[in-house]
Amino acid sequence: MNLRIRLPATLLAINWVLFVLAFAWTCKVQENLLWWLRLDWAGWLRDLPELMQLGSMSASTVWILWLCLTLLLTAAWLMPTAKAVVAPKPDASDAARRVAPSIAPMVDADPVLKEKLLRLHQSLEKL
Repeated sequence: MNLRIRLPATLLAINWVLFVLAFAWTCKVQENLLWWLRLDWAGWLRDLPELMQLGSMSASTVWILWLCLTLLLTAAWLMPTAKAVVAPKPDASDAARRVAPSIAPMVDADPVLKEKLLRLHQSLEKL
């Protein structure tokens, strides 16, 4: 598997594992499984200016931001990627057809010129 694909997937998995572990630890400390219902779900956006100024924030804001960021990263990771379209390689007749109409009769008459044009088109396609 490509490192470009494996590293982000690993980091995303580690993020989810840490989130679940922190959630489980908080449940144990709070001695309540439903502690997340008491988070300030309506007011966490108020604390965002404090975050920008590196001020103090409530723990509920940190939890909600962590959850939102994790969900957004997961959704972005799971989105289907566009497949690269592979262009067909030109053959000799295709290269000859792309020649300007005014010199097309000369190209058809001279096989050496036709071969040189084909090599030129192939080298330009590689760029």
